[in-house]
Amino acid sequence: MSYLRLVNQHLSSVRIILDELDHRVETDAALESAFHHSALSLLNSAYLCQLRAIAENYHCSDTPEINTIESLQAALVAIDKPAPEAREIEVLVSEGWLGELLRAHQRLCLDETFQLPTINTPRFVQSDIALHDEDGEQSSLSAPKLRQWKHTLEELVQRQSEMMTEY
Repeated sequence: MSYLRLVNQHLSSVRIILDELDHRVETDAALESAFHHSALSLLNSAYLCQLRAIAENYHCSDTPEINTIESLQAALVAIDKPAPEAREIEVLVSEGWLGELLRAHQRLCLDETFQLPTINTPRFVQSDIALHDEDGEQSSLSAPKLRQWKHTLEELVQRQSEMMTEY
C-alpha cells in the first residue's frame, strides 16, 4: 500500500474543504464548525499515513498498526533502523505545531466533560528553536490555523519524501 499517496489525498481534501469554506459568502456557525472538524480530521489522517509511509519505507512489520510516533519509534528500534524522519516528527509533536494539531484533534474526539491529562513541558528544548506557543494558550480552531497546519504538513511530507528517497 502506498501511504504517501494517501497522505497526499488527505492533504488535497483539506485544501478543497478550506477552499469551499473561503468561497462561501455567509456560513452559519454549525456548518463552519463542520468544515473545520472535517479538515482537522483529514490532517490527523494525513499525519497517521505519514507515520506509516516512514514505516513502510524502512520495511517495518505491522505498518498498518502504527498510529503514534511512539509506535513508529518502537517499530524502528525492533528492526534496528534509526530514521531521522521519525526523530523530526517526535520533536514537532513534543515541541511544535504538530503537537498542537494532535491536541486539537484529541479535544475534538473527546467528550467535553473529559479532562485531558496535563502534559509537563520539559525545562529544556530538544531543538535549537522552541516551536510551541510560549504563553500556552489553546487557540480556537480556524480556517487560517488549519491552512497553516496543512501547509506545514505538506512541507514536512515533501522534505521527508526527499530524505527517504536518498536512502
